[in-house]
Amino acid sequence: MPSVVTRRTLIAALAGLPAACAGGPGPEIWRRHDPLSLRVVDHRVWQVFLDRNTRDWPDGITRVDYARVSTADRELLEAYIREQSALPVASLARREQLAFWLNMHNALVVRLVLDHLIVGSPDEIETGGLFSRGPWDVPLTRVEGREVSLAGIRREVLAPVFHDPRWHYGLCDGTLGAPSLQRGAFVGADVDRRLEDAAIDYIAHPRAVDVPADRPGVVRLNALWRRHMADFGGSLQAVFASIDLYAEASLRAVLARRPEVVWMDDRRLNNFQV
Repeated sequence: MPSVVTRRTLIAALAGLPAACAGGPGPEIWRRHDPLSLRVVDHRVWQVFLDRNTRDWPDGITRVDYARVSTADRELLEAYIREQSALPVASLARREQLAFWLNMHNALVVRLVLDHLIVGSPDEIETGGLFSRGPWDVPLTRVEGREVSLAGIRREVLAPVFHDPRWHYGLCDGTLGAPSLQRGAFVGADVDRRLEDAAIDYIAHPRAVDVPADRPGVVRLNALWRRHMADFGGSLQAVFASIDLYAEASLRAVLARRPEVVWMDDRRLNNFQV
């Protein structure tokens, strides 16, 4: 597996490709930051919620005990989102901003599911409107005076501002097929290392990449890479190169042969009752 330094160099190269940014420019406010800022955002409330309501499952996927989240913990989550939404994000350093957006996205997903507990998948959440297609584009909070949705965090903030597709591995969309909800809150000081670890863990799991023993020449990839291919370089070859950065030698050998790709995904809710 390439070293961390080598991976950073290759990630930078991939990010420089013309198609590497799927997001639109977004509001100008998201591009602002203060490189000299020493402010450290406090995510301890989110950590308390995670400690109380998430578990590592034997299959390697973190589960959330949505049905047993107490009223007190719901209020704790709401308070965290409210307090974070009020922060002057544009005045933070880049690493603090990245940790902020990763935690904010994941906290909003959890709150969204808690508000719609009967669904079997987050995709089934109806948010109103004649052409409603799930909850991803619906504004869920306001930051710096701007309405923010889950898709907006991806498209308008993370993709165009950070130019580093590793952030996908830090985001949970509430499904079993997606990267797991991180049980440790992101913090600016170690967000880079945490995303490295999240990328390695996800790519090593069969829900992300699977090589069927009975189908030589085929690799099954999670549809995450199809949905967000532009963030990973804009082509299947670039997706292979991105996966290769975090794959074991055996998987790298498979990808080097340019196998046929079969897309997969498990969109069931990541709850305790599966």
